[in-house]
Amino acid sequence: MGKNKILVITGMHRSGTSLITHWLHECGLHVGNELLGADTGNENGHFEDIDFLNSHKALLKSRRLSDNGFTASPLKPLTHEEKDKLRDIISYKNDFNQQWAWKDPRTCLFLDTYKELIPGAFYFVVLRDFQSVISSLIYRMYKQRVTKYASKKGFGAFMWRHFLRKGKMEKLCKKYCQRYLQLWIAYNDAILQHIKKLPEENYMVADYSILVEYDRLVFEYLVNNWGFTLQYFDFKNIYKDGQLSKSFDISPYIKDKSLISKAVRIEEALHQKSILHHPPALMATLQGALL
Repeated sequence: MGKNKILVITGMHRSGTSLITHWLHECGLHVGNELLGADTGNENGHFEDIDFLNSHKALLKSRRLSDNGFTASPLKPLTHEEKDKLRDIISYKNDFNQQWAWKDPRTCLFLDTYKELIPGAFYFVVLRDFQSVISSLIYRMYKQRVTKYASKKGFGAFMWRHFLRKGKMEKLCKKYCQRYLQLWIAYNDAILQHIKKLPEENYMVADYSILVEYDRLVFEYLVNNWGFTLQYFDFKNIYKDGQLSKSFDISPYIKDKSLISKAVRIEEALHQKSILHHPPALMATLQGALL
């Protein structure tokens, strides 16, 4: 498996991984034969490789967990048979693609396994602040309910318009904000612990929003430092202002304030590992690679 260039795109749900994978796809990187399509909150598609997606869902179901991957608890280690199934997927991808990538947020739950199965893989970590991620998750739930009730008629529609819709966002925030903060912590701490075990040259941490200005630098890093063969595609052609939902203050809905402190520490630690945290340093690195 060592001859192929493999990029693992990792990040918490609603962190912009779909947007980044869409961009890499437009740059010519193979990100899957069959990709998960659009739905509420991802109108342009999820760009998740169905092979990995279905495998991760099956692994979660076998552990009596929801297949959406919304768990903050450590998973039971994979069996030899389960690892062999993932190994078969990787071998199949390698047979048909000299360079390839995949994206599925659930990958964050199996990083130790992929480090074992693909020791030479590169990791593109997409970071988004916890407040924006949680806001996005809540907004998506709200939009799903709006869509659901928009199709209703008669008494159901009347109840939604006059009673159920009012205060729905507030109820969702009270019920889910702390749970989603725990989820963000679990996912991003798993990423942080994972990249600490990797050579620095094998991972890149980037806030999705910084690509609007520095997509060319990221592209050059992928090509000149990691050796991927790509064709530059302007990130602005797929990213539109307002495409990602705006954040709101989640702190009033977090009963355990220590969770916020923990999330801040993890977020700061990941930012410090981001090569895009100091764009001039990245520029110097790229200039050195081009000499």
